[in-house]
Amino acid sequence: MSQSVTRDDIASLVPVPAPSVLRRRIGWLCQALRIGAAVWIGWILVVVAIVWGDKAAVLAAYANAFGVDTAGVSNARYAAAVGVVLVSCGGAAMVAVCIWQLATTYLSGRVFTVDATLWLRRIGLAAAAAVVIDVLARLVIVTLFTGHLMLFPPRGFLVLPQDLLHLIIAAFLLALAHVFKAAAEMADDHAQIV
Repeated sequence: MSQSVTRDDIASLVPVPAPSVLRRRIGWLCQALRIGAAVWIGWILVVVAIVWGDKAAVLAAYANAFGVDTAGVSNARYAAAVGVVLVSCGGAAMVAVCIWQLATTYLSGRVFTVDATLWLRRIGLAAAAAVVIDVLARLVIVTLFTGHLMLFPPRGFLVLPQDLLHLIIAAFLLALAHVFKAAAEMADDHAQIV
């Protein structure tokens, strides 16, 4: 007598946590990620408002950090620099939104899925873009403050060591997303065969 094994028969042998069990196990972590992302972007905006609200202190800090003359920076050029900083904050906001969406995907029970890996990939891409935007923002701000393009200021560097660290983290997230996506696709293929 021949018995055929169905997909449901195999699925019953493999313990898969119910969405409620999974949510209980990782829910706190997902909520912490979402709260952390929201607090982080809010914190950045508050710091920007406080720091950039003091024009004299900002100009003195740039003059000291880069060895440039910031005397005579007009209110219009300073306002343009503040605009550049806000654009740079937009890069950070992209990262926060992607983190929020990944955590939401996890909370819905879709942890080892292709769509979850796509959000992880988007975090890596957004993080890399935010670093590039931040470095370019420094270049534009120094240019606005000095009145001419300055790739290499007399003192200090426009590219900082933490920029490299942030790029390494972004690259790691992209690599992890690639590995998880391949695994999720293999699992989907395997499930269709079985």
